[in-house]
Amino acid sequence: MFNFFIVTFWFELNNKLYMEHFSNFKYKNCETAITKIVKDFEKKNPNKTVKAAKCNDPIIWFKKYKLNKWEQIKDKE
Repeated sequence: MFNFFIVTFWFELNNKLYMEHFSNFKYKNCETAITKIVKDFEKKNPNKTVKAAKCNDPIIWFKKYKLNKWEQIKDKE
């Protein structure tokens, strides 16, 4: 079965926290996707430290990060 989700992860560079998003088309579950994306990111960017990673349903991700409607989805996670 096809399972679509968006991986959000946070990394540190020069004592500042940054966030990036990756859509998933290759992996069947969240854990596998995060492991692979983080390993690839750390290999390409040795000066950046990954602090956290999370998978989001596309609808929740859209509300949080594009519409900035955090109050609508707090209780649903």
